[in-house]
Amino acid sequence: MAWAIWSNRNSIVHKDGGLSPLQVWHRARNAVEEFTCSASWDFGLVRPASSRWSPPPPRVFKVNVDGASSEQEGSSSVGVVIRDVNGQVVAALCLPFQSYFSAELSKVFALEQGVLFAQELQLPWIIFESDALAVIQAINDKATGSIFGHLIQGIYQVCESFESCHFKYLSRSYNSVAYELAQHARRTGNCQIWKGVAPPFVLSFLQYDMQSDLCS
Repeated sequence: MAWAIWSNRNSIVHKDGGLSPLQVWHRARNAVEEFTCSASWDFGLVRPASSRWSPPPPRVFKVNVDGASSEQEGSSSVGVVIRDVNGQVVAALCLPFQSYFSAELSKVFALEQGVLFAQELQLPWIIFESDALAVIQAINDKATGSIFGHLIQGIYQVCESFESCHFKYLSRSYNSVAYELAQHARRTGNCQIWKGVAPPFVLSFLQYDMQSDLCS
């Protein structure tokens, strides 16, 4: 938490802009979760370097996804946001599930929904990003023999409809828009879709992503 406050203070002093208290809290919590998860990783695997969110190249669309789970509430949900080269929201999705799934499986479902959403919108060139490192590695390795191999196989079948698609890992700290969408679906229990307009509750996170890209 101290690091997040210090970092935000520097942004205000040196870059004429900072995060709201809620955003600082989310960033600190995500950093703690990321550290906790790293303790269980297989360090024999090569972990890609974390990077800030950045817009896709011209004519390419970037799809960020995330999943949320609550064993106590017995529910799970996913969030999807699609942005263009200017960082503008093309479409977004909140989808709750009435059953509880593990955190990892929820993130696989999130990626599946992102792929299906992009297909529905008939987008040709796509970059999919998730903060689930193991899931991204499994998809890039075409690990259809894994515990969620049938879902990976289904994702690849849908991807055949795109002219080009790539799957990338993005640090949890910079996947905040998709995270907030997933949490919104879990809190409200409502399925919501936005096209050509950004959900109002993620506007500050969208703005922060673009500011981070300009400052990087």
